[in-house]
Amino acid sequence: MEGKTLKTVRTLALCTVGFAALAATAPVLAKDDVILRLLPYHTDAMVENYNPNNPTGPQQRMRDFAYEPLWIDNIWHPDQDVPALATSFDIAPDLKSITYHLREGVKWSDGKDFTADDVVFTFDYAKAHPDYPMGIDVYNAEAGTGNVVSAEKVDDHTVTFVLNEPDALARYGLAGVYTLPKHIWEGIDDPKNFANTEPVATGPWTVAKNFSRSGFDLCRNELSRFNGENAIDCLRFPQMNGNEQTVAALSAGELDWLGDGLTDPDVTFLPQSEYNNYWLPAGSDVNLQLNTTKAPFNNLEFRKAISVAVDRDTLVDISTFGLTTHTKFPIGTGEMYNTWYNAEALEPYRWLMEYDPEKAKELLDAAGFVDKDGDGWRDNPDGTPIAFGISMPSGWTDWVNTGQTVAENLQDVGINASLKTMDEGAWFDAVPQGNFDVYVMWTNGGPTPYQQYQPMFNPRQMVPGRIDFQALHQLPLPAAETALNAFRATADHDKQLAALLDVHKLVAENVPVVSLFANPTWYEYSTRRFTGWVTKDDQRYRPQVHDGTRERVLHALSLKPVE
Repeated sequence: MEGKTLKTVRTLALCTVGFAALAATAPVLAKDDVILRLLPYHTDAMVENYNPNNPTGPQQRMRDFAYEPLWIDNIWHPDQDVPALATSFDIAPDLKSITYHLREGVKWSDGKDFTADDVVFTFDYAKAHPDYPMGIDVYNAEAGTGNVVSAEKVDDHTVTFVLNEPDALARYGLAGVYTLPKHIWEGIDDPKNFANTEPVATGPWTVAKNFSRSGFDLCRNELSRFNGENAIDCLRFPQMNGNEQTVAALSAGELDWLGDGLTDPDVTFLPQSEYNNYWLPAGSDVNLQLNTTKAPFNNLEFRKAISVAVDRDTLVDISTFGLTTHTKFPIGTGEMYNTWYNAEALEPYRWLMEYDPEKAKELLDAAGFVDKDGDGWRDNPDGTPIAFGISMPSGWTDWVNTGQTVAENLQDVGINASLKTMDEGAWFDAVPQGNFDVYVMWTNGGPTPYQQYQPMFNPRQMVPGRIDFQALHQLPLPAAETALNAFRATADHDKQLAALLDVHKLVAENVPVVSLFANPTWYEYSTRRFTGWVTKDDQRYRPQVHDGTRERVLHALSLKPVE
């Protein structure tokens, strides 16, 4: 849209005061620009930051759309993966290296050539800045951690990643690395605090425009190879916080693509507009993450008691409006991976998923968690009081309900727990530092269960300052690491299943997380302005708009404006 004359767009009458204020300050673009309005992330106010590896907000909007990975794994259809900045790859027979053949003719959005130098630089940069979360499992010989030893340039369009140990799964991690332009980032000494206000990338939309605290536009990269198929001039990321506001905006035609939890969608969502649509395929597990670095969560019997104190029928049927599904076993992953677990071997642990408040009281009494001071609440065995909050973003209706239900369940067995709602930004910001007692947290999907468990039990993800969302429990399980290493060291499926069973048993026996239910894949969209959406009858990609779904850029590129 460079060179076009900007014209004022009219403000629409909207159904909520908050969104009316947003519309009044909406950025202006040329009247004939095609704008896709999407919301991958809630926030109270936008901050002008386009850093692709800043998990507190910017990467939710910059990854995939602006910054590209080497490869896009089509998780639902592994035989239909999509080459991105690489066109093919070769895995060495000994599983100790992987070579990527890069796409030729690609330009960075400032006109510089994309080459192997950029990929090698990206690895070296990750190695030099271990506190900057780029998603590369860099090998550290001194600590004996990680696995990717080096990235070596073969020629201008070929790079080989060398591994310390055989890894049949290395390509999944390496393919998802978002390459940085060397000529820009080599001058950045503090990447964590770099706002990147003039992003340079290779994706379909790279030009940031019209920033305000209420939103911004990410517009067409005129040098993108996607321009022949791309019908969308700009992506618009409005500032919103709260499901009611976002649903109202989608219904009013001011959002096109959303991924929020819904309350009884057939009543509260579909009737609001003839264009409203949703599809909620089963997704991955949602877990209660207990901070095991502090009492009482460092006590295994206390964690077991919490698990049997939770009324999961109420969570599924009422708190989450019947849109979630039961998780059978206490293994931290849901039915998304049911072909990977041994149900017979896991049956002895199933009692941990059954609602039994009397059993919870029995476990707590036996472990010394009794009311020592007579105030009606259980105390720690040393007599110190127990009181904690279950932290939850205030606008997440279904999860707020979940936190409230869990708190009430725990109160019923004498534990002084409460719901602690907070601003979404503060909720995200507290994670890396470990400033919490209990969180409810999703798990990330992947081609195999390894992609869920590896960050969950990677001790490098438990370091205060860079704690991962999946490792909030901070309970090291070295045996789980060993089993996961065995899983990735073989391409033999039966051996992988055996290693995974070890992980499942370790999770069930140690209860590092309390499994709650399997989340739906939250996906809402409007047909008012665009066609080409993924649907139940056309399941070509995972449809959600959230970061971590690399296919979302393909979804966006397949949309066409309604004639």
